[in-house]
Amino acid sequence: MVKKRKTRNKRNQSKNNSGTKLAVISAIVILTALVAAGAFLALNTEKSVLLDQANLCPGIGSRGTVAILLDTTDGFSQITKEEVRQNILEVQRTLPRYYRVSVFTLDEDGLKHEPVASVCNPGRLDQMDNLAQQGLTANPALISKKYSEFEVTISEAMETIFEEKFEAKRSPILSSLQELSVIIPEPVNVDVDSYQAGRNKIVLVTDLLEHTDIFSVYQSGLDFDAFRASRATEKFGKSYSAVDVEMLVVRRGQANYSTMDVVRFWAKIFREEFSSEIKSIKILSGEI
Repeated sequence: MVKKRKTRNKRNQSKNNSGTKLAVISAIVILTALVAAGAFLALNTEKSVLLDQANLCPGIGSRGTVAILLDTTDGFSQITKEEVRQNILEVQRTLPRYYRVSVFTLDEDGLKHEPVASVCNPGRLDQMDNLAQQGLTANPALISKKYSEFEVTISEAMETIFEEKFEAKRSPILSSLQELSVIIPEPVNVDVDSYQAGRNKIVLVTDLLEHTDIFSVYQSGLDFDAFRASRATEKFGKSYSAVDVEMLVVRRGQANYSTMDVVRFWAKIFREEFSSEIKSIKILSGEI
């Protein structure tokens, strides 16, 4: 009886030891898996960028700025306003993460240095990696909320501008464009690996009918020699090599020349007098 009891005890002790070893091995496997998962998330989670809550831009600055400059020296038809809205909406949709959109206006006194709105794209969910989209390394609801703030800010700025009456005795387009190109902040590297500095861009929404004491389309027409003979190149001449210039051209009813003639005239001036190329020109269909 004593021998049988001892054998039974040894068997129970062996089973207990095996169970303990199995529990230890299981714990090690689980711990290893957790460490591996943590390491994976750490390696695949993008660096946190501190944003300014007022404008949703990184604290160190934006990767680049798209400055929208609206010429408010003359009115827009309703269809032209809608075209401008759609084009600005496209700017927002295609804006890279941590780029800024700033909306400026010009009137008869020139550029309004304080933007109507200035806000950065904090990032849409589809601009982020799969882990963020799945909610593993980011909060999708918070991302959507911040991006919505970005969209609404620009939309409300456009509506504020379009509610105003546009009347002016002068149209200082060239000087406003020149000044704006100088005051746009320099692009910065938000993150050298993922979010490097880009280029600034100005989107000028205008009829291109410059009218100042220096040069006036209304007085000289589309006369390239008259432009050269004036002080316009000396006064407004500038190389736009550091910034891309795009134009949304508003049609006006002119008896002596077409909107396309106006576009060709200014394209030649930029090329030959300002040593710059306009990156793109789109003539809006409204207001003929």
